[in-house]
Amino acid sequence: MQSEQSSDFYHGWVIEVVADKDGYHSICYSSSRKRLHCKQAYAHQSEAMRAGRALINYYSACSQLGQFLCELYQSDRISLEEWRSLNCSLFEWQ
Repeated sequence: MQSEQSSDFYHGWVIEVVADKDGYHSICYSSSRKRLHCKQAYAHQSEAMRAGRALINYYSACSQLGQFLCELYQSDRISLEEWRSLNCSLFEWQ
């Protein structure tokens, strides 16, 4: 199979959709060099692109929740152990 690739911008990220023998995969890059990728293969480029957008949305939501948890900890509204546990649970999917 010839290597096919497409890309798009979404909320400040670049999403690349790359084809391999298993199907299409999305790889997302932020301007700060953060890299996210969907391990699942998709039959169509559009599905992989949607998966990349969903991954960016999920990562952004987790990051914002992490910042909120940090604020709660810094204002003594949650303990260090609560902060660690909750913060770790946000990023277990990576």
